[in-house]
Amino acid sequence: MTNDQGFLHQVFGGLAAFAQQHLAEHRRHQERLAAMRDAIEHVVDASEPRIRLVGNYADKLLGAVETASLYVEKVLRQLPPAATLDARAWSRDPQVNAFFATTDDLQALLAEAPGIQAFFKENGAERCYALMLMIKQETESFGTALRGDVLVRDVRQIRVSFSRHRLFFPAINEKQLREDLQQRMLVFLATRALERINYLRDQRSMLEEQRRRLQAQLRALRSHAQGLQPLLSPTDSSMHRETALEQRLIQVEKDLVAARKPLATLDDYLKQIQQVLSQPETYLQARPLTLRLTRLGIKLSPQSPEPGETISLIELDSLGEQRIGVLVRFGRETLPPV
Repeated sequence: MTNDQGFLHQVFGGLAAFAQQHLAEHRRHQERLAAMRDAIEHVVDASEPRIRLVGNYADKLLGAVETASLYVEKVLRQLPPAATLDARAWSRDPQVNAFFATTDDLQALLAEAPGIQAFFKENGAERCYALMLMIKQETESFGTALRGDVLVRDVRQIRVSFSRHRLFFPAINEKQLREDLQQRMLVFLATRALERINYLRDQRSMLEEQRRRLQAQLRALRSHAQGLQPLLSPTDSSMHRETALEQRLIQVEKDLVAARKPLATLDDYLKQIQQVLSQPETYLQARPLTLRLTRLGIKLSPQSPEPGETISLIELDSLGEQRIGVLVRFGRETLPPV
């Protein structure tokens, strides 16, 4: 083989390797896109359906939707397996006992939860799985506590209780519930993008209205100046007011130019959605929470000699609101007859 032939062999060999690598990357991209297609469409439906008019919108959203989906999966992995809700669990499971002051409270939740009776009727299922959200409260009180072998009175204590229990998204099994929650969390993030888009729209509309009012005030002031108004009021005052209005109008027009940039085109709408989905932790957080409690709900330190049970929870934080999230299950027999 001559030097020229060797050179050509290297060149064409390199081109072939590059083409194969490009083809493999394209294939992987198409596989990722196929896996995320439903999730992308759910995001578009929940945020701004018009971005389907943007060329290759699904490709452009792929990375952000993958980031959000992986984050949602991470949040769901932190939720322990479903806890059983019934009178027996209340007496034996420290976690369920901590959630409800009495078995009557537990039964009241199951009896009054919207949609649960309908779920059993429509599905013919014997067991229901759901997400239970509630608020954790801590109140200070004084009581007795062990200090070594001595019982001490008037000891400052923190009592932990849970209130405003609600059941959401009933499902026939835990797998279905987790899949439903994954989709709903993704849609939740998409609606945060919609809220951001609506906020930017409102800001733009507000500035447009301010501009219209200032323009109308200037027209009226200048019209008066051409009539008899100068005979009725000082000219200096009118000129000062006109100058002030002009300066305000210039500033509003500058602000309006800046406000229009984030939503100038449908590509800009898509970028807003990308931005929110690429930072899901800003809008939804899940924090592990470990508590050691007595049977009466008194919070104990890890070193306390008093008898207590350790429970592990997940605190969900979104838009400044905190809720304890727990997956639960309960049978048809635990509900009162209709």
